[in-house]
Amino acid sequence: MTAEKKSSNIEEKIDRLEDNVHEVLAGTKESLARAEESMEKAKEVLGEGVGKVKTRSAEAYEKAKDYLVDARSALDTAREKMGELYGRARELAEEMYEKVKSQYDRLASEVKKAYAKIKAKVQEIDVKEMRDDAVDYIRRNPGKSILIALAVGFAVGYMVRRREV
Repeated sequence: MTAEKKSSNIEEKIDRLEDNVHEVLAGTKESLARAEESMEKAKEVLGEGVGKVKTRSAEAYEKAKDYLVDARSALDTAREKMGELYGRARELAEEMYEKVKSQYDRLASEVKKAYAKIKAKVQEIDVKEMRDDAVDYIRRNPGKSILIALAVGFAVGYMVRRREV
């Protein structure tokens, strides 16, 4: 699977999670608004009941109690929706974790293999022989060697010099 395809797959899952979050938050806002409205109605009814006759207060108390029950159910709905969001987010996070973990394990094993190959090749190199070959080449071609050293020095100097911004 290509990196671009993996990236789009992850972005798709993030977009799906974002849609779920918006959906759950909208439902939660709705439930909280309903609960707040019910509590306001309960306050109004209780406020009306204070100044009126005792029988009227009992009716107001019953109405307020009903509104508070409605507010409680709205809050329970909000809690359920938040739990649903938690569940969806957790599932997606676990799925993405497993994929990333398997990719990490695969890449780590590839890096270890590449390191072992490079280490083996470095151990095969005979530094003394390479030095002897370089010295021999310099003795046979002194002009070329000086020009090559000059070019390399110029290139390195150009790369490491400070630049004014």
